[in-house]
Order: sequence, then C-alpha cells, then structure tokens
Amino acid sequence: MNLLKAVKTVCIVALLSAALCAGVFSWQAQVLAEETPKDSNEVQMPVYEPGRKMPKGMAESSVSITIAAEPARVWKTIVSFEEYPAIFKRIKTSAVTRKEGDYIFVETCLKPQMFVKNQMQHTVSCITKGPKSLNWKQLDGNFKHVDGSWHLDAVDGGKTNLTYTLHVDAGTIVPPSMVSFFLKFVQKEVVGQLKQYIEKEEKREKHSLSRSKTNSANSD
Repeated sequence: MNLLKAVKTVCIVALLSAALCAGVFSWQAQVLAEETPKDSNEVQMPVYEPGRKMPKGMAESSVSITIAAEPARVWKTIVSFEEYPAIFKRIKTSAVTRKEGDYIFVETCLKPQMFVKNQMQHTVSCITKGPKSLNWKQLDGNFKHVDGSWHLDAVDGGKTNLTYTLHVDAGTIVPPSMVSFFLKFVQKEVVGQLKQYIEKEEKREKHSLSRSKTNSANSD
C-alpha cells in the first residue's frame, strides 16, 4: 500500500509540474458571469465565492511573490504568451490561436517528460480586469479540471506583489488535500521563473539605457 501511495505521489507531482506550467495564470480575480458571452460556454470562467467550500474534488492553492518591477511590466510579461518558452522551462512552444474580445486562446506544447500523456494543451485567458488581474482555464490537458488566476498589486519601491492561484480537480488519482500540498511546489517554481525572467530583463534594459546615456554624453 505504501508503495502504491508513493507511485501515485510521484505521478501527481510530475503531472502537476508539467501540465500546470502551461497554464501559468486569488479568488480576488473573479470573472463575473455577466462579463462573459452568454452564447459561449467555452469562455465562461468558474467563480469561487470567498468563504464558500470548494466543489467536491477541487483543490485550491495560492502563493505570492514580490517582483522588482512595476505592475505594468509584470502584466506585459504575463500576457506575452508567445514568450512563454523563454520564461518557463517546461514549455516548448506557445502560440495565440485566436482572440475574441477580452478572451485569448493559447495552444501550448510541453517538453517531453515522464507521466505526461498530453503534451499539447489549450487554454483561454480573460483580460477583462487587466492590468490588475487575469483569469484562465484549461480547455483540455492531463487533468479533469484546471483553472487559475494572476492578481497584481503595486507595492512601495516600484515593485509588484503577485498572487498566483490554482484550482485543480485531479479526479480520483490523489485526494484534494494532497493535490493542494503539491500545488505549492509547482506554483513556487512557476512564479520563481517569472520573477527571474522579469528582473533579469529589467536589469538588462536599465544597463542598456545607462550605456546609451553615457555614449550620448561622451559624444556631446
């Protein structure tokens, strides 16, 4: 029994680490029903009301991180879907397939890895509340249901507090409490890579600007 539990644990960690990176997008970022087209179930985002119990089988987890960049810069990076392969190490390709108003459909291909049956995944993101928050959900993939959100808050010093929330129904593989536990590890990986990418780009641009000003002063 212990061996079976260990195998299940390894499987769920691998699946979460891989599959959820494709959807790298707190109940604070809800999308109300009236904001979605009534004739399209495909783009309707789940709504989780604060204080209410999660639907049966659903796991929830949130992590926050501070990024040394303005919210506008963080938002710009989050919605640069085509750049995801350069940001998140588990993603091979990412492309926007279509746009419908504030809804953006993305096709993501994951790099080959253990236990991942479906490498190609599709998500839809809602930017109605941008640049404050973004909601998304997977349309297909390796789990019964996955949705999530990014929530951005400006903090002193030109920084951003970013909250990344996930809701996952893994079916009968692992109970929600265990899924929530492992989600933290996946989320920390995702936000860590995002922070590293943005702050590296910030330093590169500041250095380039400084050199440009120096060259301009010397030429004068």
